[in-house]
Amino acid sequence: MRDLVNSGLDNESNQRFICGAVEGFYGRPWSSDQRKLLFKWLKKMGLNTYMYAPKDDCKHRAFWRELYSVEEADNLTSLIQSATENNIEFVYAVSPGLDISFSSAKDVQCLKRKLEQVSTFGCKAFALLFDDIDPELSESDRSMFTSSAAAQVSVTNEVFQHLEQPHFYFCPTEYCSSRALPTLSSSEYLNTVGSKLLSDIEILWTGVKVVSKKMTIKHLEEVTAVFRRPPLIWDNIHANDYDPRRIYLGAYDGRSPEIIPYLRGVLTNPNTEFESNYVALHSLGQWCKSNTSGVKKDVIFEGDRLSPVISDIKLETDSDFGSVEDIPSLLDTRYQPRSALRVALSDWMIELKTPRTQQHMPAPLTAVLPTNVAAISELQNGSMVNVGGGDSFMQPVMLPINNSLLSTGPEAASDSESDTSVELEPMDCVPSTANLSTTSEEWAIDGKMTVEPEIRMEEFTCDDIQMIVDFFFLPFEHGIKSSQLLDDLHWLKSNSHLVMEKKDQTPEMEEWVTKATSFTDTVKKLRAVSKRLVELPNISAVQELFPYAWDLLGILETCSGYVSWLGKGCANANGLQQQALLAGQTWSSHGYKEAFMSGDQEPWVFRGGVQGELQKLMPIDFAHDLFLIRAPEVVLNKFYHYRPYTAADEAAVYNICLKTCDDGMDGTEVFPGYPDLIGDRIVGRTVSQSSEYCFVVEDDEGICGYACAALDTKVLQQKSALSWMPAMCEKYPRTIKGEQSPADEVISSFHGEQHFVPESVHNLYPACIRIDFIPPRVVDHSVPKRLLACAMAALKTNGATGIHVEMNIGDKSMIDHYQRLGFTQLAVPDSKSEDVVYLGRMICFNRIL
Repeated sequence: MRDLVNSGLDNESNQRFICGAVEGFYGRPWSSDQRKLLFKWLKKMGLNTYMYAPKDDCKHRAFWRELYSVEEADNLTSLIQSATENNIEFVYAVSPGLDISFSSAKDVQCLKRKLEQVSTFGCKAFALLFDDIDPELSESDRSMFTSSAAAQVSVTNEVFQHLEQPHFYFCPTEYCSSRALPTLSSSEYLNTVGSKLLSDIEILWTGVKVVSKKMTIKHLEEVTAVFRRPPLIWDNIHANDYDPRRIYLGAYDGRSPEIIPYLRGVLTNPNTEFESNYVALHSLGQWCKSNTSGVKKDVIFEGDRLSPVISDIKLETDSDFGSVEDIPSLLDTRYQPRSALRVALSDWMIELKTPRTQQHMPAPLTAVLPTNVAAISELQNGSMVNVGGGDSFMQPVMLPINNSLLSTGPEAASDSESDTSVELEPMDCVPSTANLSTTSEEWAIDGKMTVEPEIRMEEFTCDDIQMIVDFFFLPFEHGIKSSQLLDDLHWLKSNSHLVMEKKDQTPEMEEWVTKATSFTDTVKKLRAVSKRLVELPNISAVQELFPYAWDLLGILETCSGYVSWLGKGCANANGLQQQALLAGQTWSSHGYKEAFMSGDQEPWVFRGGVQGELQKLMPIDFAHDLFLIRAPEVVLNKFYHYRPYTAADEAAVYNICLKTCDDGMDGTEVFPGYPDLIGDRIVGRTVSQSSEYCFVVEDDEGICGYACAALDTKVLQQKSALSWMPAMCEKYPRTIKGEQSPADEVISSFHGEQHFVPESVHNLYPACIRIDFIPPRVVDHSVPKRLLACAMAALKTNGATGIHVEMNIGDKSMIDHYQRLGFTQLAVPDSKSEDVVYLGRMICFNRIL
């Protein structure tokens, strides 16, 4: 890797420009080994500072009063020594604001004693963080201090002087413009901090927002005027702890090199996944070196006075959106994000080729995030937070407790233990594992394999990693290819009528087919890239990236199956029109893309990233359990492809029926001499009379599962009675003998009286479905849900409102299987058989417009 020399950047006051990383996210902290590797990276990248501030490391925040044990002290000392050896300043931060009593001499003494202990480990820089706390003072504190700002400043100044004025940092409660009350310039809190905090103490600031798309000179000058010193940016541009479906792999962006002289420095608070921060850090190093002269912006004359050149800091993008103010920074060739990305990816490839084992499994990937839930308020007993909307507070949410300074610290709490759903914001809220979809332990098919990657790096290229980066780019920008994919999916849906009538080929139809082929080819390429990804020798990086790639590919494969179904011309025009009327805000809706890219909203307003946008474009976007699925706990090297059923698939589907018919068990020996019998009985009627709603899933060996559905069960039964049922009676003549075999019983069912679906079921759940797969080959617990999603999307497009499945009461494992797929057992008072169980699931819900 190129050695980016640590330049020790100076600003106009001849102070070293602070540049580096802050481990300040919520979630599982990095390990000691990862931090030591980080120090080596920072040195090579030309960065100079690391701040230890992991929100969920217990003695940083929850149990801040407690001193470190001998083992913890040894580990922390080792970290500080490692940082020093790499010329990295180690800043130890503590967050006492959740429950400190500012008027308590005992609490202040605890704080001093804690930092004194850390100073004996060799630490020479410290930080007090008062972010994400209740801004109101306690009754006892109000008797001594006029405001929370006065209390925080008093304690900070006292600790700073007690420690003999080391390099010191302070994070205010109002840490961005959107949190400043009433405004930045008129905030009593910030003006008190700026005027009363000792001038040698650095003040951390995130910008206009918690996650700021841009930072302008004008804004920084306003902040400097309030703080009475230039701010030190705590940059959340790569923070992802608020959205478990997104990880940011794009280059540092939205900050022109010309703002460098207006800052004390930048500390990036990056992704929770350590290995995945290489590009973020590398590009930050390039950015910090791009204006080493520290020269402020040029000036021009306006009449008789000098006026600064107006310059925004939006850098190179491939978007059509921008403003005149963006032009000067676009022309600034000192730092261009796309060029920086190419350089960083080249060096990251070296890291990906380096064998490295995983330190610990990353936090779970997927969670359901509701909107409009605001800040953390208070932590009680070290493991409980209150979250609420605005200034109100809600019920407590249990948090995991971590200790990254112990070699065998407590593991994070089980994700299945929480049923609470909260919105997540960087520096502002706590990661939730609420409302996660079914875990792998719930399925008999969970993958227990471990991946022993073969070192075949010649197969994984810069183009491969570039494709992954494109889908996981930045908070306010998707990559070029992923944006095009979203546009194409919307276009294909909106113009699917071009292939519905199946007339002679027209230019419009050819265009549709070309776009559809391009879409499915991109998905195929991503599948190949994912296969190469899991073979990389850097297992640590693989285990971090795999859940995101798995989630993305699974949703794209579902979308690809739906696009292929549209291409068969099976969609109903009325159904498509109804979808368009009921559609909510999606990627191609008027103003949506502009709002996403503007940065006017925090990025968690557009949660889910590319995966979320793809889900919104599907007709069953409300079926969250079919899209928000927990990633496997181990890296899988098998990937699956979903597509519409064809007549050539009948033998493979019938074989699956035979192997799974006996309550999920192989029925080959149960029906000797009748290879097609059980297939005809279970799905024969559907694939012959309603093949347009059938889908299959394939692995590298071929078809390994199916979903066979019909839009209207009554219509299916009526059609089959005319031709298919007589054909079955002819194919399987009834045998009359004393004791009947299982095969004889199935054959008799063709000749007996045919029962119709009860009215109570048909009224709400007119569609029917059957889903099966071969467990040994399906090691991914999401496969049945993806199959169901494909079928439900097709059914919903053509107007289905509900779907049901009919099972024998003795098929316990299959009943459980459908219940895990979101079906519920129905009360059927008009059922004519006590041996039959009906399970149903709604497809259509009334959308609030």
